[in-house]
Amino acid sequence: MSRREDLHPFVAKLGARIRDLRLARGMSLEQLRKKTGIVVSHLSLVERGHVVLTVGTVDRIARALGLTPMFLVLLPEESELEAVVERMGRMSADKLARMFERVSASKSLRLKKPRPRGSHGP
Repeated sequence: MSRREDLHPFVAKLGARIRDLRLARGMSLEQLRKKTGIVVSHLSLVERGHVVLTVGTVDRIARALGLTPMFLVLLPEESELEAVVERMGRMSADKLARMFERVSASKSLRLKKPRPRGSHGP
């Protein structure tokens, strides 16, 4: 994990996202430190976009925030897909399960092939 003097736009956005997600969960840097084992000063640099993260560090931070690494690195302002994933990430497990059931049901209805006219089979 190297410290950067010139802020890379993605690194800065990722750091801000980590900070926003941490604060949304009501976590202090100290609480995140306890969950990740990463010292507070380093976490502060991460959140300010001064540190290029390793995959392992992204994984530790994501899991400490109760997220998957993929969800952590999706930036909702980048595209519609990321915005949808962001909204889904804020849904309760019950609401996600109901939505998944509805999507699965509607998908299976569309995937059924129409029977040819005059066909009497199943």
